[in-house]
Amino acid sequence: MVLKRQLFSHSIIIALIAVAATQFGCRENTLIRSKVLPANDTVGIRTVALPCITHTYYDPFAITSTDIGGIPIYQGVGSYTDAFFGNMTGSTYFQVTTNSYYNVFSGMKIDSVVLIMPYSGYTFGDSANTSVNQTYQVFYLLDSMGDPSFVNYYANSTKPIDMSDPLSDPVSINLHQMKDSFGINVLAVNAPSMRIKLKIPTFLKDINPALNLLAASSNPQQDFFNTFHGICVMPANTSQGSTAIPYFQLDGTNVYNQAGILVYWHDPTTWVTGDTDYIEPYYFSSSICSHFNNITRSFSRYPVNQLLHSSQANDSIITLQNQPGTSLDIIIPGISSLPAGIINNAQLQIHLLPNYTYDTTLLPERLYPIGVANATYPSGTGNGVAYNLADRYPITSLSPLAFMDGFYHPVTSAGVNTRTYTINLPREVMNSIAAKNDTIHLHITGTEDYYGAFKMVAGGGSYADTAYRPKLIVVYSKL
Repeated sequence: MVLKRQLFSHSIIIALIAVAATQFGCRENTLIRSKVLPANDTVGIRTVALPCITHTYYDPFAITSTDIGGIPIYQGVGSYTDAFFGNMTGSTYFQVTTNSYYNVFSGMKIDSVVLIMPYSGYTFGDSANTSVNQTYQVFYLLDSMGDPSFVNYYANSTKPIDMSDPLSDPVSINLHQMKDSFGINVLAVNAPSMRIKLKIPTFLKDINPALNLLAASSNPQQDFFNTFHGICVMPANTSQGSTAIPYFQLDGTNVYNQAGILVYWHDPTTWVTGDTDYIEPYYFSSSICSHFNNITRSFSRYPVNQLLHSSQANDSIITLQNQPGTSLDIIIPGISSLPAGIINNAQLQIHLLPNYTYDTTLLPERLYPIGVANATYPSGTGNGVAYNLADRYPITSLSPLAFMDGFYHPVTSAGVNTRTYTINLPREVMNSIAAKNDTIHLHITGTEDYYGAFKMVAGGGSYADTAYRPKLIVVYSKL
């Protein structure tokens, strides 16, 4: 399904979820729990469960050039294969900047050039396996990236790279160790990092035209970007999928734990044995450097492909990954059948299937819902257009996210203990009732903090065991 989008702030909302998680500690169930609700008695509290119609769709809408102050910039780089979800390949494209607006290396001797990629601390997949490797290669960009304040890049974005003269040879990295890739820790950095040795002649060929412009330039920073376009770090062989993919952090607190290039050099006219090299950094700065994470997926030969092309009226299995990835299409009919009364809460429950149990480190951190308008609801929105649910307002506040939840919880459903994601939607239900709207249509995605990571398989609306079917539990006070 192709969704017409009207959410200018969608990526910002998704990114803010990471902040909300730390500020509100939302692992705690903030909902009205069934065990504290009175049974159907004289108090007048009632519950009703509305069934759902479910499908899996692919959501490519992920702006991977997002930069929001206080939220780290993570990039997944590598080739990953999952037996159910298929292949995922990640590459990072980014600019670097300089503090020296002249050719530092004129007449100097360069001893080594090193790409440094700080490790985020998170690897998706089989992170406990000590023998998992990825093979990486570094390339120069043949096209400029533009001002990050005005240009958005998406998961399917790409840039031409110089394949004929790579900046590095292919280098195999042990993901468990994340050590210096050429065996010489010439610099103690503040964070674990991947380090790849670059080819000095190739690096100089690419950067010298930019450096030679700087001294006479009236706008050296822009001239540098226009002439030295940036770099790409990608898996050397995308056909060889690993069982894990690491995420690197582009931004950091100083040039030694930011993504970039470190050049080690000395003055041959004054250098004597035992002298220490000078270090010239070309580093990523989030305030002025563009970046994006290219994420591609291949489903065709894997079980998830059947779900993406299902012709069933109501699928029995649904799946979700972080964007870009498989997402949930959920339709909840029967809103107009709810009895008149006061809605205390309306909670959508999505239950993980026991036959697809994963380690919790592989499950989505949080689910995020958006509405899909029909021809009449919400009024004036337009059929098929995405809209922010009533429970998300005010958009400028993180407080609604704490109540909406979206986290994983253990829940007892129909006497069965399930692993469940819960989303609170009482205001949306009340708005629908007031507008005489019978059906709420939702698209539910993962977050965009770790692009393409995480996975879950849940029961769909026609799953054989009704305890694992998604449902909207409405708690209301009867008038």
